[in-house]
Amino acid sequence: MAFFDIFKRAAKRIARPFRIFKISAMELDNIQCIAVTAMFIALDLAIKSLSITVIPNLKISFAFLAKASVGMIYGPTVGFIEGFLSDIIGYLIKPTGAFSPLFTLVEALSPMIFGLFLYNLKLSRKEIRDKSLQKQNFKAFVKIVLAKLTVVVICNLILTPIALIISNSMEAGQFVYGSVLTDYPKRLIKNAIQYPVDCVMLIAVLPIVSTAYSAVFKRNKKLSERKENLE
Repeated sequence: MAFFDIFKRAAKRIARPFRIFKISAMELDNIQCIAVTAMFIALDLAIKSLSITVIPNLKISFAFLAKASVGMIYGPTVGFIEGFLSDIIGYLIKPTGAFSPLFTLVEALSPMIFGLFLYNLKLSRKEIRDKSLQKQNFKAFVKIVLAKLTVVVICNLILTPIALIISNSMEAGQFVYGSVLTDYPKRLIKNAIQYPVDCVMLIAVLPIVSTAYSAVFKRNKKLSERKENLE
């Protein structure tokens, strides 16, 4: 019996990532999801236009706030779509070099990762001030910090350099990696410095987004019950 319980819990943990994608996809049945996601895509593009270029192919941008907000509200599936569309639309509005689907994939993975960590996150300004919910708030803050760390490592430090090497090699007609490796220490330093700042911004902004969203929109009751079961 004990073995069966252990197996059952393990099966639930394995199935959870797949369920969260399915439940997130159900958000798309609601027109408000499409409208709000479109708003965040516009915000994403607006913030990107204000990005600061450190060196070629290395920028400081706060568009992650819009991506994290979408992931938190609507989950990884909608987050992936937001990242995909924002990159495509951004390229159509302001093309920068040859189009590469690899960079689009990286852009789409970022809000998806935020969605995996932050979907159904219980966090609002009122809850932060409530001392009885300190343990819950601490868990929420840890999730935010881990979500951003995962995005930095997977998207910024691993996939983006790989995409740059592949893109540069395709343009040159031969394997080219020198410039990417030369700039990698700068990429590491930039991300290491920006990471704590980004975490503070996320912890400050996401409760406001969550509170504002809850105040303006009423969630689908059936969908909310499914989301509660993800805990």
